[in-house]
Amino acid sequence: MAPGSPLRLDHVPVAVDDLAALAQRLTEEFGFRVRSPARGENGLATAAISFADGTRLELRTVETAPGTDAPGASEAGRYRDLIADGGGGAYLALAAPDLAEVLEVAGEIEPELAAAHSGTGSRAGFPRGHPLHALLIVGPETEDVERSGAEAHTNGAEGLQAVWVMVEDPDRLTRLLLAFGARDCGASRHPEHLYGRALGIRGGTVYIVDARLWMADPESAPVVSLTVRGGPESISDNIVLGNAGGLWIELRPAAPRENG
Repeated sequence: MAPGSPLRLDHVPVAVDDLAALAQRLTEEFGFRVRSPARGENGLATAAISFADGTRLELRTVETAPGTDAPGASEAGRYRDLIADGGGGAYLALAAPDLAEVLEVAGEIEPELAAAHSGTGSRAGFPRGHPLHALLIVGPETEDVERSGAEAHTNGAEGLQAVWVMVEDPDRLTRLLLAFGARDCGASRHPEHLYGRALGIRGGTVYIVDARLWMADPESAPVVSLTVRGGPESISDNIVLGNAGGLWIELRPAAPRENG
């Protein structure tokens, strides 16, 4: 953990083809509570899995036809392409208390990071095709809207703890996060033979994987694995979502609390 970093884990949007089927599976087989889909102006339907610590997963599918000129058509196109490639974790989204300050600091390191606005607030991201396109940073007003109303999960899930993300230039993402006070925790190995550099931020850990070493398609889903923190009564589980790009979700129980 990096208590000095203003950035914290916020959410991971997941591109899926059959939203209803995946939501049903995560509910019935794995004990997550999935909200009913909400339709946005960007042509996407989103079913959120919200956690008590304010983090969440967003299951997203496309509802607009290709070629539409509706607002957000470019974003819908990004998800459409991901779904055509099998789906999976579309972005790593971090939250910041002051987006203007983030842009000011990043301007000297990654000047292509730019602000944008949506119906739920402001965010900053990179243009499509940029080596760090997988990263989103959301502002505080976005947090307030999206974090409300977290449900209890029957599997005891309490929040995102770690995210493994593949990028074409891991050194650039590492440098950017370190500029915001992330803690460099060194190299780490994933159970599925991934190797990444661990950076601690508020709320957990970002593992940065070199996509070039894995010969990953730059247009494929960059987030490949998540760790969800469970409660003391949770049962350890490993979930592989074949209908979402093979996204790996590990449910990791918390250590039992000691009495007294």
